[in-house]
Amino acid sequence: MAEKFKVHIEAERFIHNELGSVAFHLMQLVHTKIAEDDKEGIGLLMIACLTFFAFEVEAQVNFVGWKVFGDDWKEREKLERKINILCAKLAMKNDWTERPLETIKRLKDLRDTLAHGKPEIVDEQKVVDVEPEVWDALESQWLETVTPEFVDQSNEDTKALWHTMLKCAGIGVHETLTGGGHSLSKITH
Repeated sequence: MAEKFKVHIEAERFIHNELGSVAFHLMQLVHTKIAEDDKEGIGLLMIACLTFFAFEVEAQVNFVGWKVFGDDWKEREKLERKINILCAKLAMKNDWTERPLETIKRLKDLRDTLAHGKPEIVDEQKVVDVEPEVWDALESQWLETVTPEFVDQSNEDTKALWHTMLKCAGIGVHETLTGGGHSLSKITH
């Protein structure tokens, strides 16, 4: 007869931790490239970093919503609506024209542009007095967001929103960490 084992696993897995780690790592790579005056691929790193900040903040909002509302939390709602719901419930400041929420909106807009990519067609003619930099015409408007300054601002503002939500919801940082364990015992007859 084959051996049998009784396995018991308990875990709380919170993806916002991994997403935040990726965003932070990418931000460090951006800063290293800046310090070394290495521009190769820095734009791509910033795009990835900002995307992961957007993923992280949505996962954090869903975590706090789940802690506050339990199974009634609707994680499929639009991010802005979810944050508005939390702001009302937790008596948080809710001004989308100021940081940190203004930054969160810009991150979400960038993430949506990347996730739902579609062609951007430009067809214009104009007369100018100086020879223009024609390569700028190939740069999409959304790339205006992809700067080292916005990477840093996103880091600051996602952290600010996170800490405010935790404080207002009465959630300790230790409660946000992934954890768990398991036990294994051999069943003998």
